[in-house]
Amino acid sequence: YLFWTEWGQSPCIGKAHLDGSEKVVLVSVGIAWPNGISIDYEENKLYWCDARTDKIERIDLESGGNREIVLSGSNVDMFSVAVFGAYIYWSDR
Repeated sequence: YLFWTEWGQSPCIGKAHLDGSEKVVLVSVGIAWPNGISIDYEENKLYWCDARTDKIERIDLESGGNREIVLSGSNVDMFSVAVFGAYIYWSDR
């Protein structure tokens, strides 16, 4: 799969096959500026950070369900996120 984020009028996080077929929007509400995304294949989760909401969240990789807030801050411009084992790394601008 190819995973992506979009800003603008309709911000979202989506996935599709590598040839662009079977496009699916996984998240389209409660996000504004989704920046970085990271996949945890061991836990079957997709993580993202949002520079506008100052949150790192995650969902089930296949279904897009079970949305959870992992970290919520203030005055942090979250830019990227990476997951490795039991650790989450992020950067701000």
